[in-house]
Amino acid sequence: MTSSEMGDEGFKATLYALGPSTEGGRIPLAELARIASEMQATLERLALALSGNQIKAGRRPREIVDAVRLDFVGFERGSAILQVARTGQQSWGGDDLLEESFTTLANGVRALERGVSLPDAFTPQVINGLRSLTGGIGARGIARIRVTSTSAPDFEFNSDLRRALREVSLSLVESEATVVGRLQMGDFSPASLLCRIDTYAGSIQCGFGAEIRDRVLDCMDQLVMAHGVAEMQPDESTIRVLRIADISPISSPSARTLKDLAAEQHVAPLASVDELAGGEIDGLDDFLAAISSVRGDGQ
Repeated sequence: MTSSEMGDEGFKATLYALGPSTEGGRIPLAELARIASEMQATLERLALALSGNQIKAGRRPREIVDAVRLDFVGFERGSAILQVARTGQQSWGGDDLLEESFTTLANGVRALERGVSLPDAFTPQVINGLRSLTGGIGARGIARIRVTSTSAPDFEFNSDLRRALREVSLSLVESEATVVGRLQMGDFSPASLLCRIDTYAGSIQCGFGAEIRDRVLDCMDQLVMAHGVAEMQPDESTIRVLRIADISPISSPSARTLKDLAAEQHVAPLASVDELAGGEIDGLDDFLAAISSVRGDGQ
């Protein structure tokens, strides 16, 4: 379906995915799913912030989700040109929440590129979502995603934006953290990129970008040190999710057998229980006499 077949009314947007993995007008299905889900989730987070709702875990208000829902309606060859259009109701509370959210996203991306103040709706959750969206961007796959729409300035997801997102200082609910534990349960599909680190205090769910995917894979089932941005629980002392920026294995001493330890200390098994008696102790009689003298045994 081409843009001319989409109709002329209603909100529409086009995503141009460019890079080696889109040559010939193709795009990996897993990458398409990741981009689409992160884009939709980002619009929902912005809509919640713009409508004055608190962003928290659990089901989001249905009317907010419906107001910014998009459908995939067309694909054109070139690099990979994806077309989306409005699904839900046109307004929420008298305002066009989808267009407002999309415009806020465009303005926020441009503000990140210029290093200026972000829109108020760019909450820590929105920033984290954009980090996930741009985490799969790289020279070997999709290098950049250009976005145009009927109501907002054009903008682009690229490696420069990814670096800018890393430098954004988040609120007190998020902070840099380093954890040590055993790396377990990796999901390396482009749409997920998740793992778990088991620490002495419990398990921590983690996400990571495509740029460190191979490093995380090499560290599986090993004791590791991981550093990144942590989303904290309300008590501000427990990590809920860690977005890994760097990870490295920690070498641990290998277990040694009793035979190895005995050889190091130059000891050997007893041949007879009589060996426990030992030999004569030099000066024992003088020592005992001194003890007796102190105790006054001779008086």
